[in-house]
Amino acid sequence: MALKDIVGQERALEILTGSITRNRIAHAYLFTGEDGIGKRLTAINFAKSLNCRNNREASGANGKRVNNNSSHASRLTPYTIDCCDECPSCIKIDKAIHPDVFLIAPEAGLITVSVIRGLEESLSYKAFEGKWKIVIIDKADSLNQSAANAFLKTLEEPPGQSLLVLISSMPELIPQTIRSRCQKINFSPLPIKKMGELLEYKYSTEGPKIQGQQAKLLGLLSGGRPGWALGKDLIKKRDRLFDEFKSLLGGVEEGLWGDRDSMQEWFDWVQLWLRDIAVLKATGRADLLINQDRVQEMEKISKKPGLKDILNLSNALYDIKNLLRFNLNKQLTLYHTNLLLKKTFGQGPAVRDL
Repeated sequence: MALKDIVGQERALEILTGSITRNRIAHAYLFTGEDGIGKRLTAINFAKSLNCRNNREASGANGKRVNNNSSHASRLTPYTIDCCDECPSCIKIDKAIHPDVFLIAPEAGLITVSVIRGLEESLSYKAFEGKWKIVIIDKADSLNQSAANAFLKTLEEPPGQSLLVLISSMPELIPQTIRSRCQKINFSPLPIKKMGELLEYKYSTEGPKIQGQQAKLLGLLSGGRPGWALGKDLIKKRDRLFDEFKSLLGGVEEGLWGDRDSMQEWFDWVQLWLRDIAVLKATGRADLLINQDRVQEMEKISKKPGLKDILNLSNALYDIKNLLRFNLNKQLTLYHTNLLLKKTFGQGPAVRDL
């Protein structure tokens, strides 16, 4: 895959490819937007474009197209740069084995200072085989305080021909001193129509065909996030978590959540269901729902509470989700959430019989 294959992020791609053609690449970027929207994929392909061997051969000093007979050069527009996706550099970056491209992600929910110290040492050396040394930090909001302080020093004094790309769906958790030193690039969810077209194309070329209605449902459930929609069994995951939600309406089920990531995922989905319940309560229109295949269950759940009760519950659960990063006690959080749900929806037959 190359930058040209990324769908729905035209503005972000225009900024990145433009920076290459003008030879004005920032020393640090901050990619922001929801999870599963293409930030990490774009970062990896941006790194490929910068270190692509064919790309450099096909481009002049200012990044503009030059005349040669390479198949890659023939695909370049006068002001567009992209990776060939075929050279040893592109292949190594895809496999995460390129000696000059570093992919960093949290371990046990955190990026520690020891990881940043190791990164500083790696950046202190010249590029081994590429033109650029590139660091991609996924979930950069997971930097702990010591790691953030150490990383700030790298940002203030970046080594030559090095590039730092921070990725975050919660950039407000990254210290302002770090954010202010990065060029921010926003990524947006895809419109439902474009999501449907992408899904139908992907499934028809890379897997079993799906009907237009199923593509629409996947687009709605994913919230315009290709990474979610193209992941495995999104609808099955929704169904399993919805069953867990219904069971929690009646009582506490031990072992409901595994770790913090599973808790956060559960709270994300609950917000989606509460959104549909509130829409039903306010408008009575099933065609406005996201979970359009679960209308009858949504109608049963929405009978008892008022619209204000649902909105209050949504706010309370949103607050709990934001506190998960402070390592809330899982069992206490489960009991508290159960009480909130019971208070809103009650324990009547309409709930128990779902």
